Amino acid sequence: MYVYQTDGYPVGFRFSDFIHAMDGRPLGRLFGTHVYRLDGSYVGELFKEMVVAKPTVNVRPIAPIDPPASVPSPGPSYRRRAIVDYGYRDVFHLLCEGDQTPLYLDEPMAIAAE
Repeated sequence: MYVYQTDGYPVGFRFSDFIHAMDGRPLGRLFGTHVYRLDGSYVGELFKEMVVAKPTVNVRPIAPIDPPASVPSPGPSYRRRAIVDYGYRDVFHLLCEGDQTPLYLDEPMAIAAE
């Protein structure tokens, strides 16, 4: 399964319980819909094939792990049309960046109709 930005461009893919960059490098891991960096810090939620800042309750860091092996790239994907704006900010880029304040500490809690 490919992972897209909110504008429809593919930026990664899911393989097992991990999210990889398009070149196959491991970037993060999944626990249900929660997305974490490999260092264990929370990034956001997997929502409609996107990693977004969707407010949730009771999200905590998890234990860091050694990066899994890189996997072969699945190849290029098409750009899908832009998704309906659900009001969630795209945070895939946080998987690629260094330490940041976890989103659940600086995001206001909101109720969204889905």
